Amino acid sequence: MEQNNRNILFTFFRDNNLKLYNRYIKTPAYLDLNSFFPEHVKLESAWREIKEEIEGVIASNKVLPRFHEVDDGQQYISDNDGLEWSLFNLKIYGMWHEENRSLCPKTCEILGSMKNVKSAYFSILAPGKHIPAHTGPYKGILRYQLALSVPKVGECKLFVDHKPYFWKEGESVLFDDTYLHEVINNTDEKRIALLLDVKRPVSGFFMKVYDSVVFSLIQFLVVMNNTFKKSSLK
Repeated sequence: MEQNNRNILFTFFRDNNLKLYNRYIKTPAYLDLNSFFPEHVKLESAWREIKEEIEGVIASNKVLPRFHEVDDGQQYISDNDGLEWSLFNLKIYGMWHEENRSLCPKTCEILGSMKNVKSAYFSILAPGKHIPAHTGPYKGILRYQLALSVPKVGECKLFVDHKPYFWKEGESVLFDDTYLHEVINNTDEKRIALLLDVKRPVSGFFMKVYDSVVFSLIQFLVVMNNTFKKSSLK
């Protein structure tokens, strides 16, 4: 299944934009947390409280949107097998989702002091869910994951650049999502994680200006896509 709302112009810009970033930025698939996101220790120390907040949201009578309901261009990775990949957005490219934010006050209090965190959301994978191999379109961010609930029996792991990572509750991982990555939850339990987009440091005058323009363009597309409404509980 391919993306269903990505026209030729979008694809051309995405691919050439990534080529430009790759000329100036060279990092491995997995990155050192202490070097690139030292504030991860604040989240790890509060992971049980963070877990309690999202479990409270999940236990409510509200329905969390699935990823392709928030962005239908992601149907090829979200709705590929009929199993749910649900999201609960708190912050989207620097813009807070005020309604959702109010339901996770402790988590958002911690995140509020982290200026480099541009997006924040909870990711809930249904038992058996497989997210097929794909690449992220924007190298201006790094993807952070804090495992909150990890299946105890069975195969549940992340692959980035074909290198496996096994989540452990209360522990973090940071990676470059423009590398090919994939998720397998071959278990009978949900996997819950807090996902963040951490702003990547960009050097050089030209790239800093260019990256600022690209980031603003993404913000515009988020608003035009009506993402905040789509991200609300039902």
